[in-house]
Amino acid sequence: MGGEHLISDDETRQFAEGFLTASPWLGDAEWENIVTGPSAGYLAAFDGTFPADAVLTEGQEWSWRVSFSDPTGTKQSLSHETVLKGLSHIVYGDHTGSEGFRYMRIQQWFTEPTEARRAIQLSSSDHSAICQCALYGKAVFPTRETEKIFGKKLDLFEDQRQDGDQAPDELNA
Repeated sequence: MGGEHLISDDETRQFAEGFLTASPWLGDAEWENIVTGPSAGYLAAFDGTFPADAVLTEGQEWSWRVSFSDPTGTKQSLSHETVLKGLSHIVYGDHTGSEGFRYMRIQQWFTEPTEARRAIQLSSSDHSAICQCALYGKAVFPTRETEKIFGKKLDLFEDQRQDGDQAPDELNA
């Protein structure tokens, strides 16, 4: 995957925000800014927080992490890296049947050119599916709205495209 197709920190944060919005069964959400990169742990205070005035070195950058409790009371957390892990599981995993059908929208989003991908939005249930795959390796709770797609070309973002915009050619085949 080329550098121009990278999933940004902001995009993964939107997934986590959508997941928390679509998941009323989660509790005690706490957002924090973290530093990632080589030797980032040395910038953290004893309580694990990063001071806002931390001086970053080459290869280090600011990112995010959210911690919350799941329905069993277990403390969970998501970060840019863990959300990417869930997205990779959906995009590159071997999914068949209803599971494969459920992930088609996310897979199409991923294959869009970068500018088109950033202009269209996944639903909160798609965000939830990505984050659940990151946390549990699969979607544990219902994540998909019913789509009426039969009888027309399969373009799950058709309602978000400007007139004249088309899905990439490989999706129209």
